[in-house]
Amino acid sequence: MKLKSIMLAGVFALTTFAASAAYADMADKALGNWSRTSEGWVVNFYMCGDKLCGKVISGEGEDKKTGGSVVGVNMLFDLEKIDDHRWKGAMYNPTDGGDYAGHVTMIDENSLKMSGCMMKIMCRSEVWPRAQEVAAAAE
Repeated sequence: MKLKSIMLAGVFALTTFAASAAYADMADKALGNWSRTSEGWVVNFYMCGDKLCGKVISGEGEDKKTGGSVVGVNMLFDLEKIDDHRWKGAMYNPTDGGDYAGHVTMIDENSLKMSGCMMKIMCRSEVWPRAQEVAAAAE
């Protein structure tokens, strides 16, 4: 009986470990550089604590709110993981100066969908490829 309990505890521990590893693996797929091809920018997605954040790291353009360069502008703020493929939180679009409530949805390892709404009525979505995919296609 004692051996059976130990075996069940071991199976439970392995199952829990495997489930949390799969959860972390999917979250990691959003990390890295993504290309906002509509603007020609590269945005770095990184972990800020246990949340997802994003900042423009290259490209041309002006931040509508500040009048300065878009490079260095934070676009994603403390997005929380809500399921296996999506994060939800605050977004900023330097092109129009708008603050949005939005989602980042992983489509696959090399593409994601950015969706945001202002006042729950003005909504927009874009699909972004990984930045290296755009660079490789240009060569």
